[in-house]
Amino acid sequence: MYDLAYGPSGLISIAAAVLVAMLCLWVWFLVNRASVRANEQIHLLQEIAEQQRQQTALLKTLVQTARGDKAALDDDDDLSPALSYKGFIPER
Repeated sequence: MYDLAYGPSGLISIAAAVLVAMLCLWVWFLVNRASVRANEQIHLLQEIAEQQRQQTALLKTLVQTARGDKAALDDDDDLSPALSYKGFIPER
């Protein structure tokens, strides 16, 4: 029963099991870290997209007030679907 732990091949198998466990923990750490970084990047990209939407809306209102066209301030229906940026997430 104790031959596995006390023999020379038993020590090698225990050492191999410990090394495999440490390797699995290291791989888990790397995958977990990459996942967290990816989630942070997605969050930052969503914030950038929201800021770009706000800047676009502000620029539209500034251009329309500079032209003196107050009636078209709330009209976003004249944009074609190709020019609509709703739901657009910028890529790196």
